[in-house]
Amino acid sequence: MAESDAESLVARARRGDPRARAELARAHYDGVYSLARKLTRDEDAAREVAQETFARAFGHLDQHDDEHPFASWLFKIATNYIRDLARRRGRWESSDEEPVVASTPETILQKTEDVARVRRALDTLPAETRAAMILHLQEEMPIRDISFVLDLSENAVRMKIYRGLQKVRALVKEES
Repeated sequence: MAESDAESLVARARRGDPRARAELARAHYDGVYSLARKLTRDEDAAREVAQETFARAFGHLDQHDDEHPFASWLFKIATNYIRDLARRRGRWESSDEEPVVASTPETILQKTEDVARVRRALDTLPAETRAAMILHLQEEMPIRDISFVLDLSENAVRMKIYRGLQKVRALVKEES
């Protein structure tokens, strides 16, 4: 969805249009769920985060700053909710589920081992660093938007991504 379309829907939703809210939810649910799934590694928690994100967003549409994309605002709400849950529940449990597409058992085994190494390395990172890396590398979010989502300066986001990548590379290499 083009950002101008999203902002038009946000304006309609602010005026109480239920169709606009439904369309915003349809357009952005998969992205919010995907981010939550990557950060929590738990399908049930990801669904809870996505549901709560939209409930909070629609309850506070007046707080959305049009200077930032609506999707970034949703990611910020989701990330903050995940932080709150992590504080209350402790560390998220990791799931080792990962769909692997390959043609031979050897290739499947190697891919699974590689994914497991990277996951273990990512799990050692501070939550904020891991979130910055996932938002930038997997969600392809611009640094400016990550800065908004995580409440950090753009330079701090760049440093978290850079240092996180260094640490992941070193840990994966060490484990190989």
